Amino acid sequence: MENYEGHALTAVSLHHTLPQPPERRGEERQTTLLRVGKLLVEGEQRLCVIRNISSAGAMIKLYQPIDEGARIEIEPTPDCPAEATVLWVRDDLAGVAFTDPVDVIAVLKGEGRAGPYRRVARTPRLSVRRPARLCTEDAEFEVLLCDLSLNGAKIVTEQVLVEDSEIALFIDGLPALPGRVRWCHDAMAGMEFDIPIAMDMLAAWIGLDAGSSH
Repeated sequence: MENYEGHALTAVSLHHTLPQPPERRGEERQTTLLRVGKLLVEGEQRLCVIRNISSAGAMIKLYQPIDEGARIEIEPTPDCPAEATVLWVRDDLAGVAFTDPVDVIAVLKGEGRAGPYRRVARTPRLSVRRPARLCTEDAEFEVLLCDLSLNGAKIVTEQVLVEDSEIALFIDGLPALPGRVRWCHDAMAGMEFDIPIAMDMLAAWIGLDAGSSH
């Protein structure tokens, strides 16, 4: 189950409208769903919640400050980035305009992704390279964390792991993450967490991790 408690749904507009600050709500008919996105701001990865989106732009909830006029990339769906400019910022909300119009339905379905591993409705993956500890029923050892999402992680390890076996991942700054091995090959493995990481917690963690890299 995705962990999005406490967050509003995403409003999807099929019209070419730019996002307006909350006090200027449009009256056009909209559909709703829930969407967590990833931002790339000056080379740093961040998480956001997309409050509304159209072919022209989006309104997003921020977890780290951002400047008006900033050039960013936003991924409403993993591996489907769109270049954008920040139009306005109001507290923890920002409006962004896409550089080129996007096909909203195609983007939300992940149709920009290709290859046999394409999946729909995945949460954003944060690319990281840092040590972590992995515990199985029989051993505890160091691994290299490659990417992290609300629901799982990819690691590098020379240890032989068994698919669907129970494991626990320990990452500095986050609580213990128990889960199961979902796949393993070529010294890499993917795990799915039993309980997703809380959105606010992961957003704060990646913000601290980005700050420590400077």
